[in-house]
Amino acid sequence: MFDENIVHPKRILIMTALFIFREMTESSLVKFTGISWGSLSTHLARLEKVGYIERRKSIIRCRVRTVVRITERGYEAYVREIEKLKSLFKKAL
Repeated sequence: MFDENIVHPKRILIMTALFIFREMTESSLVKFTGISWGSLSTHLARLEKVGYIERRKSIIRCRVRTVVRITERGYEAYVREIEKLKSLFKKAL
């Protein structure tokens, strides 16, 4: 029923942040979500493997940073999962 690649406490936080901002640095994601670096890396790898996000290296303020961007596929999958969650909550009320 639910996409386990998204509907996981940490991954839904990551996808929500990226849904709102479209792209963020990994360090911004750590700060925004409160997820540790190691855990974030693991979850980003899973999301990247299924094509929901893309990572690229960029130079920001004279430093190399990894920028994470939600893909169109990831955006659409996130919207579908949120709609499923809304429907579930409506049924529960």
